[in-house]
Amino acid sequence: MSNVFDVIVIGLGAMGASACHHLSARGHRVLGIEQHRLAHDRGSSHGETRLIRKAYFENPSYVPLLARAFDLWEALQAECGETLFERNGLVTFGRPGESRVYEGTLASGRLYAIPTERLDRDEALRRWPIYRPPEGFAAAYEPGAGFLYAEKCVLAHARQARARGAVLKENEPVLDFRVERGRAHVRTTQGVYSAARLIVAGGGWSARLLSELGLPLGLRKMTLGWFPAGQEHAAAKGTPGFVFDLDEDFYYGFPQIDGESVKTAGHRRFEPLEKPEGKDQPPAPERIGALRRFVRDCLPCASDRLLRWSNCIYTMTPDEDFIIDRGPATPELIFAAGFSGHGFKFASVVGEILADLAVDGATRQPIGFLSALRFGSS
Repeated sequence: MSNVFDVIVIGLGAMGASACHHLSARGHRVLGIEQHRLAHDRGSSHGETRLIRKAYFENPSYVPLLARAFDLWEALQAECGETLFERNGLVTFGRPGESRVYEGTLASGRLYAIPTERLDRDEALRRWPIYRPPEGFAAAYEPGAGFLYAEKCVLAHARQARARGAVLKENEPVLDFRVERGRAHVRTTQGVYSAARLIVAGGGWSARLLSELGLPLGLRKMTLGWFPAGQEHAAAKGTPGFVFDLDEDFYYGFPQIDGESVKTAGHRRFEPLEKPEGKDQPPAPERIGALRRFVRDCLPCASDRLLRWSNCIYTMTPDEDFIIDRGPATPELIFAAGFSGHGFKFASVVGEILADLAVDGATRQPIGFLSALRFGSS
């Protein structure tokens, strides 16, 4: 019986580790399987920090999920006694009347009564001289936003799951799985396991793991850059994260947490990625050049000298919304994919949703718009 569980979770990145946490908290016998070590840098859940915000320009349907995610992050932080979440605020720069990012942030704030503040360019420059938006831009400021410590969040979920009896296996690749006669059977390089329910949260490997479902999941490579910056940017001083919706790209970044640098990235321009194993090929020179130009133009207290870079796998659906659903012919299979670009902040609530689907077959959270049915699948 040592290889028999209530629920098996494949993939222990942000979503899978959270699912293990929620399942184990409900008293279920859980097995989590990860092909690398926990909090590894091979996928999409690394890189030190992730922005978190409620005034969501992408789609206001996400805001109720964000409200729950904020509560769950706060609860996890209190439970583990470690700082996971910094509420430093977020300032979004865009051209009024033209920028979907800027206008959508303000619209979402109005719709859900999320505290947000509009500042013209001169007001923003006086408040945050470390940021230099182009002429004609304005700022939308969300004081309740902030950032999460990415690897710490993954490890916190994993530690709490283990403390409640979950079995989490690292460096154990999954070879295949099948669902038959109401049970899931998973074969790895180390053994065969079975469970009443199976959750697949495979990140960049999801298309491969879920190939029979034909989910439209494309892979991209996104490059993060760290650039020298002084104490004016320090998170400890309350410096907010930033978003610049420029004509050539959507740039975002974080206050300084390491005493020497700020992290920034461009969101819209990706490099193609055929398979997740190719993630660590050096970024194209034009990608680094674009980041350096952004730093020169918009971060006057930082240097454009690249200190280091890291690539992240983006796994994206055609509409850039997530997929959270159950197998069309096998309700014992629950899957979650396509989170890249804006998913990490939702990990706390996605784990709860996956636990709901596995245990109860449904969730109270409003996820209808994330069904795979919109692509003709599931």
